[in-house]
Amino acid sequence: MTKKALQKELLEKVKPGTKPSHLKRSKSDSDIPKAPPLPLNASFTDPNQALSTLEELKKSTDLNALLTDQLKAKQSEIESLRKDLEKTHPISNELSELDHSLISRHKSLKD
Repeated sequence: MTKKALQKELLEKVKPGTKPSHLKRSKSDSDIPKAPPLPLNASFTDPNQALSTLEELKKSTDLNALLTDQLKAKQSEIESLRKDLEKTHPISNELSELDHSLISRHKSLKD
């Protein structure tokens, strides 16, 4: 269709004085399409299945709580062992006698 044909068709269908912005608006509820119904979840159509799924979720939640508690206990145990290790074997920034010996040998080999 040409531009003139489209303008002629619009003039036939639209009342004079109608703004273009009003053409885009819906004038009634029947013009608005209805939303499709939500599909039912097939896995929960049977109440027994829903209950068993709920029980499984409760068990996994209990297991997660137990594992979280165990993790916290192990982390605190690791921290206490680390502190004990630092007390018994302090990390010193000073060089040991062996380190001094190696440094002097290295210097002598360089020269």
